[in-house]
Amino acid sequence: MKKRLPISCGELQRLYLEEGLSMAVLARQLGCSAPTVGRRLRECGVTTRSGRFERREAPCAVLTRLYLEEGLPLRVIAERLGVSVGTVNNWRRACGLPGRRAARQRGE
Repeated sequence: MKKRLPISCGELQRLYLEEGLSMAVLARQLGCSAPTVGRRLRECGVTTRSGRFERREAPCAVLTRLYLEEGLPLRVIAERLGVSVGTVNNWRRACGLPGRRAARQRGE
């Protein structure tokens, strides 16, 4: 027999929608898996958020200034732009900017 999550639909909805907690965070708090939380949210009639971030175009001019001209590390650029380091690195490649390791090997 399946065990019910020990949380009401109202409380689960409040935590997910109003507090903005992710399914993973809720799962840790409730001692279950994220898919279990997702299933319970759907049972409660809550439309779940997409796990994907909204796609943003690479800001090449800004990235060129921060990365090449100011020489900031990807981590700092990511913090300033509010995205992950991986996103900044993807943007760097899309803008045709060289990686720092490759530039050092060429003696730039």
